[in-house]
Amino acid sequence: MNHAVLLTLCFLPLAIIFVVTKLALWLTETTKEADYVAHEPERIRGPYLENPYGDLDEEEEGDGNW
Repeated sequence: MNHAVLLTLCFLPLAIIFVVTKLALWLTETTKEADYVAHEPERIRGPYLENPYGDLDEEEEGDGNW
């Protein structure tokens, strides 16, 4: 038997396992993403901050005169 064919037949099970694993992962993640997108409109959001980048201790600082 040709050595190239024998080598290919030896690695064929590994290639099959790799492809099956990738397909299973792809299907699983596709299902998870579809479920997430389906439930996204029902998600509770908030409470939102009025000014998230504002000065938090503005009242404590005063007018700046020491």
